[in-house]
Amino acid sequence: MSPAAQFIKITNLMLEYETGDFLMLSDLSDLIAPLKDAFLETNEPYRLIEWLLEKISAEMKKAGCPDFQRHVSDAIDLLQSYLAAEDDGQRAGLNERIAAFMLERSPKKEEAEAAIPFRDDETFQVFLADVVDRLAEAQNLVLELEGKPDSAESIQALFRVFHTIKGECGFLKLATLGELTHNIESLLDAMRNGKCSVESVHIDALLEGIDLARKIVAQLKDGNVVVFNDYPLDPFFKKLSGFSVCKKPSLGDMLVSDGKLREDEVQKILQKQKEAAFSKKFGEIAVKENYLTSQELQETLDKQRKSEGATPEKKAERQDPIIKVRASKINFLVDMIGELLIAMGQVGDETPAFAQMKKITRSLQFGAMELRTDTVQSLFGTIRRVVRDLSKQLGKAVLLETRGEDMEIDRNLIEKLEEPLVHLVRNSIDHGIGSPEERTALGKHAQGTIVLSAERRGNSIVISVSDDGRGLSRQKILSKAIERGLVRPEAAEAMSDAQVHNLIFASGFSTSETVSQVSGRGVGMDIVKTVVTNNRGRMEIDTKPGVGTTFRLIFPLSTAIIDGMITRNLDNTFIFPIASVVESLKVEPSMLSSVNGAVEVCDLRGEPILVLRMDQVFSMDRPEPPPFLIGVVVENTDKRKFMILVDEVIAKREVVIKTLGNRFKKMRGITSGTVLAGGKIGLVVDVDQLVDLSLLEAAR
Repeated sequence: MSPAAQFIKITNLMLEYETGDFLMLSDLSDLIAPLKDAFLETNEPYRLIEWLLEKISAEMKKAGCPDFQRHVSDAIDLLQSYLAAEDDGQRAGLNERIAAFMLERSPKKEEAEAAIPFRDDETFQVFLADVVDRLAEAQNLVLELEGKPDSAESIQALFRVFHTIKGECGFLKLATLGELTHNIESLLDAMRNGKCSVESVHIDALLEGIDLARKIVAQLKDGNVVVFNDYPLDPFFKKLSGFSVCKKPSLGDMLVSDGKLREDEVQKILQKQKEAAFSKKFGEIAVKENYLTSQELQETLDKQRKSEGATPEKKAERQDPIIKVRASKINFLVDMIGELLIAMGQVGDETPAFAQMKKITRSLQFGAMELRTDTVQSLFGTIRRVVRDLSKQLGKAVLLETRGEDMEIDRNLIEKLEEPLVHLVRNSIDHGIGSPEERTALGKHAQGTIVLSAERRGNSIVISVSDDGRGLSRQKILSKAIERGLVRPEAAEAMSDAQVHNLIFASGFSTSETVSQVSGRGVGMDIVKTVVTNNRGRMEIDTKPGVGTTFRLIFPLSTAIIDGMITRNLDNTFIFPIASVVESLKVEPSMLSSVNGAVEVCDLRGEPILVLRMDQVFSMDRPEPPPFLIGVVVENTDKRKFMILVDEVIAKREVVIKTLGNRFKKMRGITSGTVLAGGKIGLVVDVDQLVDLSLLEAAR
């Protein structure tokens, strides 16, 4: 096409253009770009074409650039004049005019800021928090739908999720995310109306759409808040359009067939609907832009309803509304209620009115704590997705069982646990669970099983990942550790199983002979250990070769009200969580005996129980023996019993536990503290760590 013909087409497009018609802007850019070839030997006209393309791109992304149409028209006139210039003198004058034109029209700072749609920061941050939760919910629903393809409830719930996101995108002028959710919503609409059956390809497409939405949300979080995000979605939309769905005639198609609209008018309306992130209906835009009258629209709508048949009336659903509050406000509320409860515990008033106030304050504390917690359901949903994708990738049949999804833990911990759990599950599938042929040869079911569970034990939270795979090989781990210089060959055999198993957490350690896209680089378990340690947690490994492996991630409760047994040892006050206490009793000297002169054992009704002394564990100086001994029998997470000797059991009481701060975060045996009556400080005991400390001391 000659430059003159191109200019004619460009002029016609500009005459038809209305601000916001992004389809025409794309066509305009396609027509202007080839003009570069006609001005390759020139300087200023070539720069002017690039300026034009930047101007069009800015209008497509941000919409409403000041005087956009006038500036583009003036630039086109200058290019046409230059093309028609008869001599070098005219061209030189035009070069000066073009340079001055671009200089004068460089966007000022305030104009550039005005081109960006205004969004209230508070509203936008709430939207981002909401959309992350909704996408997590959508993923869980899609995975449920894969197991129950006929579940109308799951399809309807999915439709509501994407419809809500689409509506919010329209309000905030986020067209890319709005267009994506609109297309996913269309597929779900076909599913719920019975026009499309739920198949594996549809599940894959829905999950791909959720991943794309998360990437766009990540851009929004990074500050790329424009009408159109620079993210390629056309391949995904083409995939959706390729599904065989018995489509009903759209409103636009019916209006064209009735002679009320032309095809180009339908495209313009659709593009305006896209610009509004599909927050406005097709018919609403058509009437507002005077493409047809309200009466003409109503006639076609009635015709469309008759062709579809009667739609059952939907019942209004009663829902518990959700509000978003900044975490700092919740933390302040929790802290202040905790202080109130501590202050009331120091008041000696025992009147009925005061007792009622204490009861109400405790209820407030429990309610405030729940604001800072969430169920692990969203976390488990992420792992369910990992298991699904990875088992397909590796060609292994894997079933994921989840337990304790309703348990509530701190929201911050939920976010931090995602990465370590993903690494553990990936290792279980890649290294632990063998191929179907291998499992069948060993007499196992061809389908492997991974169990993901959450539970509360005493004042600890335990998240575990179990598999029924190969188990850890002591010899293989030791061989690799000796090869890397982590263990001396002469010391290898003397190492306990627990010490050997802990070698897998060393940085860069891997028993895999090959590196794949899934694992083998030796960084995954190191990350797991680091995240757990940084959150004051610890790990336990329980494995049997040929049977399977269980990884336990154990974290202390950070802030809560617990039932505690308050004890005294010398001048120090210790609190044992009631959930860990079996009983307490007065211990007679005849009940105690020594093993090898170092380990004490108590004969409790014929059952030998290892004895720990608090003053010895924490190296407290005792000037003289206590007049009598009090034993507190406790259980650790392995359900093993130990007796801890203290000087006095004071009372059983609800206490508000608080973290001890970063200075004491590495203190072992103590998980938190509390303020008791009279302002005395009590330390909350971590039974598992206390046992470990005592056994370590005995081994020296």
